[in-house]
Amino acid sequence: MRSLMQDVPLTLDLVLRRCLETGAHVEVVSVTPAGVVRTTWGDIGRRATALHGVVDGLGVAPGGRVATFAWNTHRHVELFLGVPCAGRVVHGVNVRLTDDEILYQLHNAGDEVLFVDASLTSRLSSCADRLPVREVVVLEDGGTVHEAFANCPRYEDLLDAVPEAEPVPRAEPDDAAWICYTSGTTGRPKGVVSSHLACVLHSLSSMTVDSHAVSREDVLLAATPLFHVNAWGLGYTTALAGAKLVLPGRDASGGALAALIEAERVTVAAAVPTVWVDLLGRASKPYDISTLSRALSGGAPATRALLEDVAGRGLVFHKGWGMTEMLPSGTMQVQRPDSPLGALTAVGKPAAGVRVRLVGPDGAVLPWDGRATGELETSGPWVIRAYLDPDDDSNESRFHDGWLRTGDLAVIHPDATVEIVDRVKDVIKSGGEWISSLALEQALAAHPGVAQVAVVAVPDDKWGERPAAAVVAADGAAPCAAELAEFLAGRVPRWWLPERIEVLDELPLTTVGKCDKKALRARFSSPSRS
Repeated sequence: MRSLMQDVPLTLDLVLRRCLETGAHVEVVSVTPAGVVRTTWGDIGRRATALHGVVDGLGVAPGGRVATFAWNTHRHVELFLGVPCAGRVVHGVNVRLTDDEILYQLHNAGDEVLFVDASLTSRLSSCADRLPVREVVVLEDGGTVHEAFANCPRYEDLLDAVPEAEPVPRAEPDDAAWICYTSGTTGRPKGVVSSHLACVLHSLSSMTVDSHAVSREDVLLAATPLFHVNAWGLGYTTALAGAKLVLPGRDASGGALAALIEAERVTVAAAVPTVWVDLLGRASKPYDISTLSRALSGGAPATRALLEDVAGRGLVFHKGWGMTEMLPSGTMQVQRPDSPLGALTAVGKPAAGVRVRLVGPDGAVLPWDGRATGELETSGPWVIRAYLDPDDDSNESRFHDGWLRTGDLAVIHPDATVEIVDRVKDVIKSGGEWISSLALEQALAAHPGVAQVAVVAVPDDKWGERPAAAVVAADGAAPCAAELAEFLAGRVPRWWLPERIEVLDELPLTTVGKCDKKALRARFSSPSRS
């Protein structure tokens, strides 16, 4: 017997229609070089609908790829909604990449058209004559257009030329919606291709109370860039929820975000831990962030100092684990101000729709007993089954019996709580034993004079590998290497103690705000600095 339910495909057309039907009075606020721009989800829905005519006019066939090179603004949100709903595929290019990395991604994705913020045209000028696209369209954000792009069509002119029309479904649930590249911490970045179905299910899951818990009562500040896993899908999620969205544009510094929280009465914000540390460090000088009730964090582990600061302010901390390959939500731990911190390495239980398991070196599935350590594997409707490039060796090495190998070492407790032990590539193999870089980082971060810390493996002739640590001092503190080593000695086995500890002004960061451990390994491979 078959059901008698209506046949409504789960595509981003559902999000578009939600904007048009319920978003007329819900604000979307953008910070641009021209100033603060206020629009509504209803306006975004109409303009996203018109994008079908725009991409038609630009000669992009159904299924064709369209790239963006832009900050978090309403125009960028329109493209991430309108391009897939027009039956094409949107690819957000990270604006912090090098020229060679940009050109590689545009070529690898097969992009035909590139939409670029006017304020970012200078950044692209050095490779303007090598861009492998047929057309470049300038998004007028109030910035100056570099002369290399002076004759390019303007986004607003193209939209104005399209007659107003009703949205017509042009995609199927399994059609590609967007492409995002992994951060490429080892080798070339890999293309992750999301379906419409995966986007919708991921955003619906993000609305649940055990995930990001976004509701129509919220004012959400998205500091995570759209070019980084579609800002964790929060554009689609806020549109579905009917929540006000605040987009910071270029400036995601702590002071700028705190000022936005005060001005727009933000209730929930999303950022990586380094941004949260900066934001909360400046928030009381002189901004009022009392409307903020929840902090969404992911991309890197949170330190005890950050968790204590968040709890002390009465905020609920949503600590997530995930990957670009899963759009990115995998697990979530909701830390309330009055609940014990527990294990800092715990990342919560799987999101509704996500399955996890542990696998040992021999391929055997391990028990959830809180003791067995293995590689975390995952499966679900928003988890990839392959990378974009069919010739990429990762399409063999990163998948196991239909499950995605995450590269994380973990234990899973009987109540399904996942605890990350380390990254497979970051664990330090010393004298035949393992040292967890993550555990060492958490131990060092407990020192009151440490604001940030990263631990990496360095080659050693006798032991194979030994740990080395880089720390950033907290405001007003000046810890030395000897002091930090003495502090660690009572907290970890003595054979874990790092060979070198360096105090830096700042940690090197990747283009998505994570600590760049490749750069640290290169630093520590040189002779010790005095």
